[in-house]
Formats: sequence, structure tokens, C-alpha cells
Amino acid sequence: MTDPLESLLRALPAQDLVDLIARRASFDGDFLLWVEAELAAKDAQQTGDLLNPEPFRRRAQALLAAVGQDRTRHRRWDRHGWDIDEAEFAALIEQADPFLAAGDGPNALAILVPVAQALAESWPECAEWDETLHEFFPQLDRMIAQAVLMDGISAEVREELAERMSDWQDRVVDYGAEDAFAVATLAATRGWDEPGLDDVLRGRNANWPTDAAGDWYGSALVQARLAALEAMARTDEYLHLARATGRTGETCVMLVKCGRSNEAIALAHTGLHDPGPAHRLARALWDAGQHEAAFDIAAWALALPRNRSASADRYALACWLRTEAEARCRIDLAVLAAHAAFEERLTREDYRAAASLCDSTTWPPLRAQLLQCLLDAAYAPDRIDILLDEGMIEEAIGVVDRKDGAPHGPFSDALKRLAREASQTQGDWVIHFCTTMATPIMVEGRSNDYDLAVDWLELAGRAYENLDRWDEWMSSLDALIDTHRRKHKLRRALMALRGGR
Repeated sequence: MTDPLESLLRALPAQDLVDLIARRASFDGDFLLWVEAELAAKDAQQTGDLLNPEPFRRRAQALLAAVGQDRTRHRRWDRHGWDIDEAEFAALIEQADPFLAAGDGPNALAILVPVAQALAESWPECAEWDETLHEFFPQLDRMIAQAVLMDGISAEVREELAERMSDWQDRVVDYGAEDAFAVATLAATRGWDEPGLDDVLRGRNANWPTDAAGDWYGSALVQARLAALEAMARTDEYLHLARATGRTGETCVMLVKCGRSNEAIALAHTGLHDPGPAHRLARALWDAGQHEAAFDIAAWALALPRNRSASADRYALACWLRTEAEARCRIDLAVLAAHAAFEERLTREDYRAAASLCDSTTWPPLRAQLLQCLLDAAYAPDRIDILLDEGMIEEAIGVVDRKDGAPHGPFSDALKRLAREASQTQGDWVIHFCTTMATPIMVEGRSNDYDLAVDWLELAGRAYENLDRWDEWMSSLDALIDTHRRKHKLRRALMALRGGR
């Protein structure tokens, strides 16, 4: 559905639209800077002309201006820190994405370099209150490293940029950004001129030296080189470098993009051992229209031995396969993926997703497997709620009693639910448990939590009532009122609880 504002703008004659934008820009300096940067980027994409970096420098400086001299005019201060529009700063950086994708290094740098410089110059003051702004450093580092390796960037330009980034690094190093431009500087310094690299790119050497691939910076530089080669459509060189550096996942994906899917699949079965690269391969096959091959790779990867360090990747792959398989009515694969997703996170949401895929015949055996997995796990965030959803009160109590990854604190809604639902059949346990939850709050005089303590005592009272032990409950309350008679706020709450009965 078209946005109403968009409809109005499209209906305007061109000159009226120009007048409207010009009028707004005449009194809104921030809007003017935004329009200048947007139009400059769009024009360069259409014409191929070299970008002027000035609009991007001005826009970046304006977004970061509040850390400058005139703070009171440009910013406000609240408990969240200085009010920098990080979404707009991110959007400014992303203006370089189309140029990077097109292999246009000079224009990508025309955006990235002034933005990075503005951030580096502002950082000594930004660092004092930063929570998330520092995350732009690795993004800029990666993007500049890729851009500086592209065609059209001379050795002189790389050398000059390396010196500038060294200066920026000196500016930020004492403020928590020790390696802000490390990979980009490495890329600018080394370029494509390292000894032996040309032989690798031409396929004459199948191994890249360990000093280039064995450390984090060297590995990041290889990744930047691969990204640059892909953007410049130098696929043979990409494949040679990916193979020489042991990047089987990247090799498989590129083979698919080159129309060599069978080769990619064969390589995956012998060279892939983790779900992350397999997920990327499955997505590449899917994008190439080879849906069954994508399903096969995804299912195969989920069957690989589980690796705790790859849990997040396995979960992402399982969720992808679950969604796509269900959409294509491949319920067998969707159920397999749902099982794998639940194994990784053990959440109520994933449990319900698995149940929704099954019918009355397929659900009971899968349910038994998932519940056993849930009970055996060292930790499961939604374990109590899932067990209660299934009416397994005794099992939930067993989990709490053995204190294996259960939520034990008095603030837990799951434990309150357990106390409510167990009060009919496990009254003695509920009385003991709820009293245990309430007692420390009262004894320690945690006045801000007295209402919570009374909530737990009320749950205990329901259990007393279900056991037909009303007099014992009243006596218990009287004893508490006497014990805590000097805690006036608590005493009033306890008396109200007694009266409420």
C-alpha cells in the first residue's frame, strides 16, 4: 500500500516539488545537508562521475556536532547520553554500499573516508558516554579495507590514506578504540603487492603463507580481498584465493554464483563441517532457484555433529529451513528443522513452532523427544512454562527442587505460575516453596519488595485453603505479623492479607 505522503508528493508537479524541498532546506540546515549527500550519491550512481567528498564530510560533522564546542545548542543531555542520531549516521555510511557492490572503490572512499575522519576527530569526547557508537569503527574499518583494494585506487592513494588512518588511530587509541582502523591500514599498506600473492591469484600456488592467514588481522585482510575481488567480478582469482586460504564456505557460494552448483555441493560434503557456511551455501542455492538442493544441504548440515561454539549458526540454519520448508509444504523437513531449532534454544516459542507443524500422529513421538531434551538440558530459559503447558507439574517441581537451570528468584513469573497450578495437588510443597520465597524479603527488611513477599504468601494461603487448613494459615499470618511488628509497611500489608481472607 502506498504511503499517503508518497501519494501526495507523486501528485505534485515537478517544479512544485522542487520549490517545496528548496523552501524546507532554506531554514533547516540538517535537511539541507541530508539532501546534498543523498543527491550527490544518487547522481554518481547514475553518471559514474567521481564523488565530491564534501557533502559527506559536512553531513558527518553535523551529526557529530553535539560533541563540539556548542553543546547546548546542538544537543540535549539525558540519562541516555548525548543525543546523536545513530540511525542517520548508519544511513550515511550505507551510502557507500552500492559503490562497494559495483567495485567502485574511489567513490566508496569518497564517502567512507570523510565519515571515518569525522568520527575519529569526535571520538575523544564521544568515548566518555558511548554505548553503541563504537560499533561503527569495525564497520568503517571493514568497508574501507575493501574499497582501498579495488581498481582505480593507486599505490600513492593507498599510501596517503594509510598515513591518514595512522593519525586517526593515534587520536582514538587512548579512548577505547585501539584497533579502530587496523584492517583498513593493513589493506592500504599491503594492497595486492605481497610476495607470492600473484601466484595464488593466478592459481599457481594452492597455499597462502601462514603469516597472512594465521592471525586475526591477516584473516580479516583476506576477507577484504575476497570482497573486493567479488565486487570487481574477478571470480577466478576469488576462487583461487578462497581455496588457498581454506575458505571452503566462500568457495562453495562463489561456485554457485558461477553456475557450478554440482561442484559446490560435492565440495560442501567433503569440506564443510559447520552450519554457518552451510547456511550461506543453502541461501545461495535458494537464490539460484535450486530449492531442493538448498533443502538437501540444510538438512545435511543439521545432521552434522553438534558443536557448542556453532550453536547460533545451527539455530539460524534451522529457523531458515523450518520457515522455507513449511512454506513449500515440505513438512518432513520443517519438522526436522523445528527439532533442531528447539535443541539449540529450548524456548517456548520454538516448542510451539514444532507442535504447530505436526498432526495427531506425528506430534506424540516428537513431543516426547523434545520434552526429554528439555529435561536433560543443563539450562533452559522456558523450561517451567513448557512443562506447565504440558500439564507436567511434578516434573516442573522436580526441576525446581534440584535447581538445575531453573529460575529460582522470587521475581520469576514462571515460578509463581507453578505455585498457582500446583496448589491443588501439591499443597504442602507450595506452602514450603512460597514461604521460602517470601521469608528473605521480610527478614532482610527489603521494603521495596514487601508487595512481592505478600504475593508469595497469598499463593501459600491458597494452598492452605485447598488443604482445608485455614486455621493453620491464620496462625501463620498472626505469627508473621507479630515477628515483623516493627516493620510498619510490612505489618500493614500482612494485616490486609489476613483481613482479605
